[in-house]
Amino acid sequence: MPITATFCLLAALGAPAQEPSPAPFPASTATAEGVSAQSLARLDRLVQTLVDEDEVVGAELLVIKNGRTILHQAYGWRDREAEVPMTTGSVFCVRSMTKPLIGAAVLMLVEEGLLQLDAPVASYLPAFDVDGSREITVEHLLTHTSGLPMSLILGRDLRQLDGIQAVAGLGAGRALDFDPGSAFQYSDQGTDTLTAIVEVVSGVPAADFVRARLLEPLGMRDSACLMREGHPLRARGCSKYAGVRGDWTRFWSADDPPLFPFFLGSQGLYSTLPDYARFLGFWLRGGRAVEEKLLDARLVRRALTPGPFPLGGSTGLPGLASRYGFLMQLWAGPGAAGAGGAGEVVAFGHTGSDGTHAWVFPEQEAMALYFTQSRGTLTGLRVEEALGELFLGAPVEPVGATPPLTPYLGYYREHDDDSYRAIVLDGAGLALEIHGKAVVPLVYLGEDRWKLQPDPSKVLAFDRAPTGEVTGYRVGDHQEHRFEPSEELPDVEELGARVAATHRLDLLESLGPMRINSQLTLGALDLQGEVSTLYAWPDRFRVDAGFGEEWEMIVFDGERVSYAAATEPAAALEGPRAEMMRLGNHFARFGDWRRWHARMQVIQQLQRGGKEILLVRAGDTSAPAPTFLIDLETGRVLGEESMILLPGLGRIGQQLRFGDFRDVSGMLLPFQTKAEIPNSMIGAIVTTVTEVELGVELSDRAFELGE
Repeated sequence: MPITATFCLLAALGAPAQEPSPAPFPASTATAEGVSAQSLARLDRLVQTLVDEDEVVGAELLVIKNGRTILHQAYGWRDREAEVPMTTGSVFCVRSMTKPLIGAAVLMLVEEGLLQLDAPVASYLPAFDVDGSREITVEHLLTHTSGLPMSLILGRDLRQLDGIQAVAGLGAGRALDFDPGSAFQYSDQGTDTLTAIVEVVSGVPAADFVRARLLEPLGMRDSACLMREGHPLRARGCSKYAGVRGDWTRFWSADDPPLFPFFLGSQGLYSTLPDYARFLGFWLRGGRAVEEKLLDARLVRRALTPGPFPLGGSTGLPGLASRYGFLMQLWAGPGAAGAGGAGEVVAFGHTGSDGTHAWVFPEQEAMALYFTQSRGTLTGLRVEEALGELFLGAPVEPVGATPPLTPYLGYYREHDDDSYRAIVLDGAGLALEIHGKAVVPLVYLGEDRWKLQPDPSKVLAFDRAPTGEVTGYRVGDHQEHRFEPSEELPDVEELGARVAATHRLDLLESLGPMRINSQLTLGALDLQGEVSTLYAWPDRFRVDAGFGEEWEMIVFDGERVSYAAATEPAAALEGPRAEMMRLGNHFARFGDWRRWHARMQVIQQLQRGGKEILLVRAGDTSAPAPTFLIDLETGRVLGEESMILLPGLGRIGQQLRFGDFRDVSGMLLPFQTKAEIPNSMIGAIVTTVTEVELGVELSDRAFELGE
C-alpha cells in the first residue's frame, strides 16, 4: 500500500538579498561566562559530527550565557544541490516554534481585558456555538486539551480556504476526540483556532498583530509571518529536506512558491537564531523587551507552569520530564509542586517539525538554539543531552570503542507467547528492531551497555552466560531473552509455495494486466483519496494516488523505482526509500517471495485471535526487515509489520492488516487493508477496493512516469 506525501504537509520559505541584523548578544567566551569550555567544544563537535554523518543536511547553533554569545556556528549546507553552504544568519521555517508567539499574543489580549482564559471559544467565534464545541475554552486551546485533532488542513488546498477564519471553522461542530479538559493532544488545529481569535479580538490580521506587538518591539527584523515571492529574506532561506540519515530529499527551495498563502499561527513563522533568541529573552526577562514591558510577569509565570498532563516523548535532559504550559514546552523535575504533580521547571522552549529546537535555562541565564532544515531528524535529543552537561552539570557518559557486533545479533522475546524483537545491523551500527513500530539505533557505552539513541536516558544492557554467549538484554526493569527459531516450525520454502498457491497471482500471466481502484480513508484527518494500482506479470507495477490537490506516482518497471509527487519532481530513486517502495505491492506480499526477498525465515508460531499465526521475516539480522503474518491453516497473508520512510516523519513503523479476501478469477485478493501508523497526526489508513479490472490494455510507456 502506498503512503503518500499528502500525509506530511510541507512548509514554505522565502528571494532578494537582505543582510542579517546586528547580533543582539555580544560575543564572549565560555570561561568568561562561567561554563566549561570543554563541554562547549564537545557540543560544537557533536553538531559537526551530525552533519558529517548525514544525520542532518545542515545546521546552525547558537549558545548564549548571561546575555552573551559563547558559540555561534554554521555547519553543512543551506542548499546541498546548489552547493550553498550554511551560514550564520540563515532563515529557517521554525514551524511549531510559532506557537509560543500566539500564546504571547493571547496573553497580551487577556492582560488588556479583551479576552478571558475561561471564556468559551464560541464567545469569539460564533461557529463554535454548536453542540460538541460550546465547552471548549480559550485555555483549553492554549494547553492542547480541547479535544480538537492534530490537524484538519493536511491534504487540503489552502488556496481554497479564505484565511485563518476558515481554518478555525473546520473544527467547529466536529466530533471531539475527548471531552475538553480531560486529556492532552497536541493540536495545530487548536492553535490556528486561537490565531483566528486573536484576529477577531484585536481587529487586525493576526500576522499584523504579531509583527506590531512582538516582532517590532523585540527588534526581530529578520523574522516574518509570511514569505511570499520577492520577500527580502528569501536570499538567506534554507532549502528544506525530508528523509532519514543518508537519504535526504529536497522538497522546497528558496526559488519555489510559498506553500502557505496566509499566516498559520501553528507553524508559519520564519526566523533566524538570533531573532528567535530575542523572543526567548522576552520570556526570560518576565515579559520585558529589555526595558519596555510587553506582558505582565504574572501571566508569564502562568504560561510557564506545567499543565495537568505530561507531554510525553523522550528527553535528553537527565531526570526531567516533558510537560506543557500555555503553548510552551517545559522540562520539569519530579515532585508534588506545581500542576499535575510536576516539580520545578528547569527549562522551557519549543521545537519545530522541520528540525528546529530552542531551550531556555532560566536559573543559569542561558539559552541554546539548534536549527536544521532536515525534517524528521531526532538529533535534537542528542544536542539536548549535551546541553544537560553544559548547563546542568550532568556528564554525558563517553561513548566506548565499538566492539564486534555479531555476538549481539539475533532474536529476543519476553516470554514464549511474546512477539519477537530483533537486534540487527542498521547501516554500520547496531539497532533494536521492534517490527512494525520502530528501529532504535544503539550507541556503545562499554561493558555490554548501549544507549538508545533517540532517548539518551535509557540504556540497553546485554546479559551473558558464564561461557560468554549473549543470552538477553534489559532496559530498566524490562527483560528480553534470546532465542533461536524452533526447528519444528514449517519449512519456509514449502510455506512460500503454499502462500503463492493460495493467492494465485501467477494467473495474471494469462489473465493479463490488472488494475485495482481503491478509496483511501484517513479517519484522523477526515480525508478521503483515490488510488489506482496497475500490475503486469511478472513484476511490474504502478501506483497513482491523490488527495485533492496532492498526488503521487510510484512506478517499478521490473528494474528500477521512479517517483513523482505534487511536491517532488519525477526521478529514479535508489537506496532505502526505493527499496521500501519496491516491496510495497501485491507481488512481493502475496506472490512468489523468492523473486522479491533474498532470504525468508519462519521465526515464530503464535496463537492470535483463535488462529495459529506464523511470523515470517523477509530477511535476516543484517538489516531491518519486514515481518509477514501468515495464517497457518489457510496460507493467507493476514498482515505485514515493517518500517517505511515518510517525508517529514522519517523512518516510522507500519502495521498492515489485510481483510475481506475475495476471489477474483481464481486469485485471492484483500479488498480491505488497514494500516496503523504510530503517529497521532496520521493514525489509521484504510484502503477499500472499489473495482478490479483484468486484461487492461497497456501503452508502451505505461510504466514510465508522466504516462
